[in-house]
Amino acid sequence: MQYTTEALVEILSNHALWLKGEGGERAILYDADLRGADLTDANLARANLTGADLRGAFLSRANLIDANLIGADLSGADLSGANLTGAILRRADLTYANLTDANLTSADLSCAGLTRANLTGAELSHADLTGAILRRAYLTDADLTDANLTSADLSCAGLTRANLTGAELSHADLTGAILRRADLTYANLTDANLTGANLSDADLTDADLTDALLPKGFTLPKSPETEAV
Repeated sequence: MQYTTEALVEILSNHALWLKGEGGERAILYDADLRGADLTDANLARANLTGADLRGAFLSRANLIDANLIGADLSGADLSGANLTGAILRRADLTYANLTDANLTSADLSCAGLTRANLTGAELSHADLTGAILRRAYLTDADLTDANLTSADLSCAGLTRANLTGAELSHADLTGAILRRADLTYANLTDANLTGANLSDADLTDADLTDALLPKGFTLPKSPETEAV
């Protein structure tokens, strides 16, 4: 179903009242056709956008806290600076989406498609990215502290200076990934594939690399305790 600009304004107005507990109505945009819609700065917190078509939509600085975006198509959408804290994005398509400086703290991105998505400076701490596809995604300066990236595809992803402290990366595909100066302290990289990855100046202190495939010629820096022996 397609919505006119006037209809969207009314839906957002009623949703704002609902959020305040002043009547109104929750925004239910299930399977809605919102291609190219201008939702800049919109308040869609807790809205139901399951399966919505948001290809090329403008959602810069939008409030999508706890929104339901399961299976939504957000390919090419502008979500720069958007607040997606706790949002459910399982199986969502975010291919080529702009998520620069977006807040995705504790968001559910399991099995989401994020190929070539721009997540530069994004906040992804405690996010669930299990099985997510992040091929050639841009994650420079992103915060992935304690994020779950089990079996995620991060092949050729740009993770320069990314914070992956305590991240779960078991069985992740990091072939050809750029991890220059990345913080992997306490990260779990069990059975991860790091073939061809760039780990120059990365911090792997107390990281678990059991059965991981490491770049050719790569050797772990000796710990102070080892050097003292």
